[in-house]
Amino acid sequence: MKILYAEDEPNIATIAIMTLETLGGHDVTHVPDGQIAYDTALAGGFDLIILDEMMPKMNGIEVCKNLVQQQINIPIIFMSAKSQPTDIAIFKSIGTGYIPKPFEPSSLNDQIQEILNR
Repeated sequence: MKILYAEDEPNIATIAIMTLETLGGHDVTHVPDGQIAYDTALAGGFDLIILDEMMPKMNGIEVCKNLVQQQINIPIIFMSAKSQPTDIAIFKSIGTGYIPKPFEPSSLNDQIQEILNR
């Protein structure tokens, strides 16, 4: 699967990318902020978008809403440290699902597949 992964924290990005590529066999394109995520998603070619919510230039919610407005029909999973019920409800209402941070690397690919299978 070709994944666009937007995460501004380098250490988290490194772990997630290694997990997605090595254990999951996915092709990951990493971007460090919301504006680049939005522009890259518009260029197309992705099967899945994983968005951090708190990013510079444009947060994940803005990116998701803007992509939906542009009728980009790609599953979007939020990966965020925000874990209040209201935050999770927002992620699930505008995106495909939510994975909490910190995440367990060994189960990340399974979590993604479970969300996509719903």
